[in-house]
Amino acid sequence: MKTNFLLIFLTLATWAQAQHSYLNDRRFFTPDELIGYDFKPSMKEVPNERQEELTPGQYSFGITHTNLYVKGEGLEGVYNINNMQPEDFGFKLTLMNARDARLQGHLKVILNKYNMVEALIFKRSPTDKETIFYLPAIPGKLRDEEKAYFTDRGELVFEAVDSIWGKKFYPFFRVHTQDKVQERLRMKDSTSISFVEEVTIEEKEIKRRKKDKNEAVTTVDSVSVEAAEMSADSTATTPNPDVKVKITKEYFVVVRSIVQFEDGMREDKTWKYPVKRISEKEDKQAGAQEERYQWEFVNDKKDDIILYLNGDHTVSTMIINDKTYKMRGI
Repeated sequence: MKTNFLLIFLTLATWAQAQHSYLNDRRFFTPDELIGYDFKPSMKEVPNERQEELTPGQYSFGITHTNLYVKGEGLEGVYNINNMQPEDFGFKLTLMNARDARLQGHLKVILNKYNMVEALIFKRSPTDKETIFYLPAIPGKLRDEEKAYFTDRGELVFEAVDSIWGKKFYPFFRVHTQDKVQERLRMKDSTSISFVEEVTIEEKEIKRRKKDKNEAVTTVDSVSVEAAEMSADSTATTPNPDVKVKITKEYFVVVRSIVQFEDGMREDKTWKYPVKRISEKEDKQAGAQEERYQWEFVNDKKDDIILYLNGDHTVSTMIINDKTYKMRGI
């Protein structure tokens, strides 16, 4: 396991300890979608014995490609994942303690009909009893606040590539794709993605010969989104025929996020990616609620910037280099 993977995973888990993970946070359709997720339940139950409420982060279950990291009294440890497979109830991970091969157990991930995780059933070894950990539903007040803030699945429509400029959305999830670490965003992170058109206007006096006084200034049309370069220059006539106006249009994808460091300090950061053109592809086999359109934002730096739209042209997922951003409800 790479050191940077574990560092990112544990750091993100530390930042989020002040809040449980809610069953509404995301949906899981395949076992591999669990990788990089850190579950923080709100209740623990040993069947027929006891039940207790948990503080945020008191117990947590972090899943990587090879290991399950368990935090919590009596259960803490690193468990090798021998197998991860779908079951009628959801998914089952078969485990072996990394330090004691005798501790072989399992983690059952219980899904509801919406593919949200309702509970985790953990058994550390063959001689231990199963312990049930329940994930809470998001509190009503927080649910309403986040619904108004984040961009929901199916909420934002882009009918055509030239309709995105001046628009902004607020993703709910950020996945560090290289290390497969999932990060549930909060409103205080202020994470947004904007599509920006910048227009620069320059005036320049034209020095004409006498015979050129009545000549018109030619106009160059701005380039289309698909056809050519999106950094376009054009000239336009003005009331003063001796003044030429140069209009320059530049296009950018701008990401803003407040980043928290290990020492607790926070910094408001912005990343700005130029766009030269947008290339559109379509998967004609995809349905209205499946990712059908792929818009690739091309620039000279070879950044990997792709926006995925569902069949109804609603925003679904955006990839920006090693980060994947998802809408609320996906």
